[in-house]
Amino acid sequence: MKEPWDHPDWYDLHDTTWTAGPEREPEHYRETVIAIPPLDRADHLVDVGAGTGKLALLVGRAYPRVGHITLIEPNPDKLARAEERLREAMPASELRVVRAALGVDHALPKGEATLVMAGSVLMPTMELGGGTLEDGRRWLRAALADVRELLQPGAPFYDIETLAAPWARGGARDPVRRLDFRELVQELEDAGFLPVDCVYRFRDRVVLRAGRPLSGAPAPRITEGLGPARSA
Repeated sequence: MKEPWDHPDWYDLHDTTWTAGPEREPEHYRETVIAIPPLDRADHLVDVGAGTGKLALLVGRAYPRVGHITLIEPNPDKLARAEERLREAMPASELRVVRAALGVDHALPKGEATLVMAGSVLMPTMELGGGTLEDGRRWLRAALADVRELLQPGAPFYDIETLAAPWARGGARDPVRRLDFRELVQELEDAGFLPVDCVYRFRDRVVLRAGRPLSGAPAPRITEGLGPARSA
């Protein structure tokens, strides 16, 4: 039996009702659209864990001249819904759909994206994967390696997440949980993203911008000096 969140209609209905509440979700995604650089015909937007395409559609409506869009999503029903939405709304954009999961299916397009975004993908997938925190972080590192390979050198990754609750505890051998702010930033830096900035935060919701360094540029780990979060 499929889980409820595998159904595209259930997913759309419930995706905006958790933790910070439905009144915050539109703002969460809208702030991401505001934070990204301008996109035009030469750009290639990749949405990983695209779900039913809501975030890609918001970006596409803001920048209707974006030349290329790739949707990556393992659930076939959600991917079909996303493709239908994007083809109808953005007929001038070249659209590609890839049925694949981060950290598992590594035959993904490499070095093409001028911008990659993930809308509430990494932490939920990590948490739902079960096992220990060490298991979850191992998957996360594989997923971030995939994201890094999707990007052109110097291109940004925008990660929209719902973080661990303030009371969440547990070490490597304890049950898997979401990461807190500093833990997630460290994972991004360890994956070779530099710099990592917080462009928006409200309670447990955060939008991080992480850049893939230019070819040949070193990627040292830096955990201090993050810019201030943009709060509501």
